[in-house]
Amino acid sequence: MTSTLLSQVLLSLAIVVVLARLGGFLFERLGQPPVVGEIVAGIAAAQFSHVLLPDAVRPYLNLIAQLGLVIFMLIVGLEVETVTRARTVAAVATGATVLPFLLGVLLAAVIWPWYRVPAGRVPFLLFVGVAVAITAFPVLARILRDRGLSGSRIAGIAMTCAAVIDVVAWLVLAAVIALAGTGSHRPWVMLTLVTAFVLVMLLAVRPALAAAQRRGLLDRVSPRALLIGVLVAAVLAAWFTESIGLHSIFGPFVVGLALPRHRDTVDLVVTRAADLSSGLLLPAFFVVAGLGVSFSALDWRDLGVLAAAIVVSMLGKIAGAAGPARLTGLGGRDALTLGVLLSTRGLTELVVLAVGAASGLLTTTLYTVLVINAVVTTLATGPLLSLLERGGRTSKNRKVETWTPAST
Repeated sequence: MTSTLLSQVLLSLAIVVVLARLGGFLFERLGQPPVVGEIVAGIAAAQFSHVLLPDAVRPYLNLIAQLGLVIFMLIVGLEVETVTRARTVAAVATGATVLPFLLGVLLAAVIWPWYRVPAGRVPFLLFVGVAVAITAFPVLARILRDRGLSGSRIAGIAMTCAAVIDVVAWLVLAAVIALAGTGSHRPWVMLTLVTAFVLVMLLAVRPALAAAQRRGLLDRVSPRALLIGVLVAAVLAAWFTESIGLHSIFGPFVVGLALPRHRDTVDLVVTRAADLSSGLLLPAFFVVAGLGVSFSALDWRDLGVLAAAIVVSMLGKIAGAAGPARLTGLGGRDALTLGVLLSTRGLTELVVLAVGAASGLLTTTLYTVLVINAVVTTLATGPLLSLLERGGRTSKNRKVETWTPAST
């Protein structure tokens, strides 16, 4: 890389980060999660890429974006908690996964003649189902915190359900990518390798690290050394899953699942990695994701598909979560609140769509439609919660109950 090109890359990255921060600040003032503003700013910046991003810069910005995804997925895996004896969580997570997935598959079956892709009909149907079923775990956490719901029973159920939904969705997505056969290995070889990797990480590495944690061995490691070790493990895992034909995001997610929880050193690693990812690297991903968006390519049929996707996405999540929640004893308003919270998609949906686009499972127009759907369904979460609160108790007057898995 020449010094001139390096200066262009650094300047483009600085512009992207500043625009992301401005978008996040503006949306936060409007009562929306800042990350949604960063996503919108990234998509908007991509529409002026001929000015902001010279062609020579884009490959390097894409590398920065991929590194941001590696760290982001590591953090998502770290934030997943183990839950036992949670009847409500099991019922709600199942409903909020299965119903939107089936509705997504049905929608995909209807629109398949318009958006045929070389990967084939079955992978296409399954992928759209996963895209509709996903929940944005990190964005959900921010919404709960901003609305004063953190620590409440409904927040505990929502966060745990979102974690379960995302684990299932990522595993199904891995199988879909393998089925699409876009890698250098045959699908059954790819599935065998990734299954072996997951089993080794969860049944061997995770217990070993848990034992080291109980003996205090991890606390003897300096935070700097631990951070380096975790990041190296995440990068190696990303290399492995990428090399077998899956996307690089799957490896870091599994590494995050295998790491111990609730230790000062580990929490410090999460904080530092999250700051690096959200502050510098992910804004590049928002722009790279926005480069695939083409508003000019949309016609009236695509707008109809967008309307259908929004209805299916919101209805599937709200009905899929609220119905089981009511059956397991939650009140009507709390059940609806839970469904609205789980309809948040945001950044996680954007990652899923990027994987689908890279794997040949989406056309440009359908990718654009689903990106808009992700933004709209996330933006709708706040106003819908406000409507529910105005119908009864507000979040400030809501009695906050401490929630534990056993209580449900």
